[in-house]
Amino acid sequence: MKTVLLPVKDFRNAKQRLSSVLDADSRLGLARSMLADVLSALARTHVPDRVVIFTAEDEAVRMARSFGFDVEIENSVEGHSAAVNRMVVQLSAGASRILSIASDLPKLSPSEVDFVLDAASEPITLIPSRDGTGTNGVVFIPPGRITMEYGEGSFSRHMSKAAAAGHHAAILNVPGIAFDIDTPEDLREFRDDPRKDSETWRYLLNQSLPWKV
Repeated sequence: MKTVLLPVKDFRNAKQRLSSVLDADSRLGLARSMLADVLSALARTHVPDRVVIFTAEDEAVRMARSFGFDVEIENSVEGHSAAVNRMVVQLSAGASRILSIASDLPKLSPSEVDFVLDAASEPITLIPSRDGTGTNGVVFIPPGRITMEYGEGSFSRHMSKAAAAGHHAAILNVPGIAFDIDTPEDLREFRDDPRKDSETWRYLLNQSLPWKV
C-alpha cells in the first residue's frame, strides 16, 4: 500500500519564524490555507492508496476528514521529527512505501506526489528544500528506515544517517515539495511568483500584509 503521511502542527503555534512580519492570526490563517492546498493536491492524486494526517489540531482533523482521509490523533505533541518517526513505525507494517511531506507546500501538485511515489526505488529517498539544506520530503520503502531529525542542516544529516544504516539514499528534486513558506524571504518569493489558483494566494491577497518585507 502506497501511503502519504502528513504531520500537521497546531495552527496557533505554526510559522513562528514569520513572527517578525505576521501577527498570530495571520500566521494561523496562512498555515490553514497552505494545509488546504496540500489536502486539495492529495485529493487529486492517483498513486497513493492511503493518506494519513497525524495531528492534534482540531481544525486540521475536520479539514482532513472532509476529504475522506484517515486521521491519527497526536495525543502527545513532541515535534515534527517525533511525529514522523512514530508514524513511520506504525505505518510500515501495512505500507509498501511511505511518503512523508510537510503541510506548508502551497505549490504542491498532484502529479508530483504521484511521481515521487512511483519513482522511489531505494530504501530511502530524500527530497531537499530549495536551498538544499533542509528535508521537505522523504520516501521510505519498508523495512528501510532512518530516524528523522529535522531542523537546520537536516538534509546532510539524513544522508549521513542513511549511510550509517547501510542504506543508499536517492535524491529527488521536486519543485512543489521543495517550496515551503517558513521565512519572510519565502513569503516574498511566493509574492513574486505565486500559484494564483491556490488557497494560500487567495488568503494573502485578502490580508493587509507587509509585502515589502
